[in-house]
Amino acid sequence: MTGGISRRTALAAMTFACAGWAAVFVAPELAPLAPALLLAMGRFVAFGAVSLPQARAVLRADVPWLRVVGHAVTGSLLYFGLVALSVRLAGPTIAVATIGLVPVVMALFSNRRGLPGVRALLPALALVGVGQVLVHLSPVPGPGGASAVIGTVLALVAVASWTWYGLDSHRLLAARPDLGPVLAGAQGLAAGVLALPVAIWLLATEGVPAQPVRALLVVLFLGLVSSWLAVRAWHAAAARLEPVLVSQLMALETAWGFVFAALLAGALPGPVALIGEVALVAGVALAVVTDGHRERRERAAHSDLGSSASTARATRSAASLMRDERGSSAEACATASSSAQTSKPA
Repeated sequence: MTGGISRRTALAAMTFACAGWAAVFVAPELAPLAPALLLAMGRFVAFGAVSLPQARAVLRADVPWLRVVGHAVTGSLLYFGLVALSVRLAGPTIAVATIGLVPVVMALFSNRRGLPGVRALLPALALVGVGQVLVHLSPVPGPGGASAVIGTVLALVAVASWTWYGLDSHRLLAARPDLGPVLAGAQGLAAGVLALPVAIWLLATEGVPAQPVRALLVVLFLGLVSSWLAVRAWHAAAARLEPVLVSQLMALETAWGFVFAALLAGALPGPVALIGEVALVAGVALAVVTDGHRERRERAAHSDLGSSASTARATRSAASLMRDERGSSAEACATASSSAQTSKPA
């Protein structure tokens, strides 16, 4: 798959997008007195607000609004609303661990190369899986009980929601690369329109949260960085990279989330968790290297095919030229012989 940016830039964009999304895991802890759902809806209102300058370009483009609204729901409102509730109900550690299933699920659903493609992914998937287990082997204490069970179920629903969004937006960008510059703005406008009435209803029923300035700053940061910038980076990466590789890079969201949670707790992780973090990042790196080898093999195969075709064309041209030359020589000989016979004295 080709795109307007280099592979290295696409990898950097995906890393940034994962860092922006991972900030959502700790957002409820940064504004603990604000309802988690209000923070999520406020974030998407801010996403719509920062997308307004692009509204004219979005409206001029032939945007498939039904799919974009579906993306706004599954990739924004529903997904991050469920994540925020999961963090509040089950704690950030369990929520992050469950959301960490997204790379595995996306890799399996996006694989288009059959069993050989799965085999190629197994080492990277194994490292990511081991990393997830080790990172969460000694979880930060959470609410526990029925609350943790409900939070885990909500996180699983979030995994399904984001998997559909990730795969369908990748398909849309592959079919309509012209939408790349405006798709993030369109998604932001759709998310903002959908989130605004919910946010107003929450404010009307629950009132302005305590520490409103802190809550507003968190919402603005999430709307600008975790939504607008992260979605633009995601679209740029998805337009350049194979979906199977993008799914593996999603594991970096878990890695960043773990780092942010540790920073927020003000405590260094233990050695087992650090080993898990290294394994997780190593799994992503292995996926990148494996995909790089695949891309080089495909380029070489195309190059060999092109060389073979060029050689065949050259051979055909040479053969045709030789036939033409033989025909011309025979014709010249026949002409000379005829001329000699006609010029012979009677």
